[in-house]
Amino acid sequence: MLHKIMHRMTRLFAVVVCCTSTLFLAAGVSLRADPASASDRTEKPGDDAQTRTGLSEILQVGAKILGRHSTPAAATHTLPQVDAKGTSSSSVRKTAIGAMPLDHLSAENRQRVQSLLKSVSFYRRLPKVTFAVEPDVYNYFLAHPDTAVSIWRAMNISKLQMWQTGRYDYEADTGDGSVGTLEVLHLGPEGNLVFCDGMYKSPLFSKSIEAKSLLLLQTSFGRDAEGNVLVTHSADLFVSFPSQTIDVVARIFSPLTVAMTDRTFTEISLFLKMMSSAMVRRPDWVERITERMDGVDDIRKEQVLELSAQVHTSAKKRWLERIERSRASEARNEGLGQVPSASAEKNSASGGGSPVNRESADKPGSTRVVTNDRRPGEAQ
Repeated sequence: MLHKIMHRMTRLFAVVVCCTSTLFLAAGVSLRADPASASDRTEKPGDDAQTRTGLSEILQVGAKILGRHSTPAAATHTLPQVDAKGTSSSSVRKTAIGAMPLDHLSAENRQRVQSLLKSVSFYRRLPKVTFAVEPDVYNYFLAHPDTAVSIWRAMNISKLQMWQTGRYDYEADTGDGSVGTLEVLHLGPEGNLVFCDGMYKSPLFSKSIEAKSLLLLQTSFGRDAEGNVLVTHSADLFVSFPSQTIDVVARIFSPLTVAMTDRTFTEISLFLKMMSSAMVRRPDWVERITERMDGVDDIRKEQVLELSAQVHTSAKKRWLERIERSRASEARNEGLGQVPSASAEKNSASGGGSPVNRESADKPGSTRVVTNDRRPGEAQ
C-alpha cells in the first residue's frame, strides 16, 4: 500500500510539475517510456518499467546521434553540468520571491501571484544547470512546449499530451486523470513566469486534488573557451494545495518530491542538449522523428524541420570558417603557405553534409492547436 501511495503522490506532482513551466518542467515524471511501445529494448532482470525515468531513454537516442558505435555509458560525459544543487532553504525562497517581476504584471495577475505566494505548501529552487546548445533551438522549444511534448511521444519516452489553446495558454493531460492548464504571465530578461492550475484524480482520495503552482525560470547565455554557446538556467517552483490534508501529505513525501523535481529538470536539460546536437549533426534523424509527431498542427512540424536545416547550415559554416582561420594561422606561423594541418583536414572531413532537402508535411494536425505564429526566419 505504501508503494502505491508513493506512486500516486508522484503522479500528483507530475501534473503540478508538468503544467508549471512552458517547457522545462513540462514533462514532470511523465518522461517515462511506455513499456508496451518499447519492445525493441532488452529488459534487465528486476527492471521496474513503472519507475524508469526518461534519462536512460534520452541517453539511448543521444548515443545514436553521437555515433553508430557510441553507447549510453559513453554518452554520459555529455550530460548537462549541474553548477549548483537544488535547495528549499527559506533564505533562497525569500530571494526568489523578491525576484518576481511583479511590476511587469497586470493588476489581476499580480494579485494571483501574491495570493499563491502567501499559501505556499512546497518550494524548491531547482538545480542550476549549464550545457552547450544552439540558442535558436533552446528558444524555440521554450516558446513551443507542445512541440517538445509531441517529440517525447514520438520517441516513446512520454504519454503526456499538451495543446496550445491561446497565444500564451496550454492544456496538459498526463493520461491517468491528472490534467492542468498553463498560462505564461511574463516573458522577459527578468525571467519567464508561468502560472498553473492542476487537478489530480486518484482512487485513494474521495475528491479530486487541486494544486496551483508558479514557476520563475531564469536563463543566461555565454561561451566556453572554444567559442561554443552555453546556456545556464535554473527555476524557482512554488506549489500551493487548497486542502490542508493534502498539504500535510505533500510534506510527508517531500523527499520524494525533491528528488523527482531535481531529476526532471536535469532530464529536460539533457533533451534540449540532445535536440541541439541532433539538428547540428543528424538532421536526417530530426526529419524521421518529425514524421512521427502527432497532436500538433503541420506548421509545428515544418518549423522543426526548417529550424533543423538552419541550425545545420549555420554550424557547417562555422566549422568551415574555423578551419580557414586555423589554416591562415598556421600559414602565418610557419611561413609555408596555406597548408592545412592534419587536425584541420579531419575536422573538414567530419563537418557534416548539406542540409537535408525535404518536402512539406501534409498530414492533418490537431484542431486544438493555435498556429498563428510565424515560422523561423519569416519576416515580422
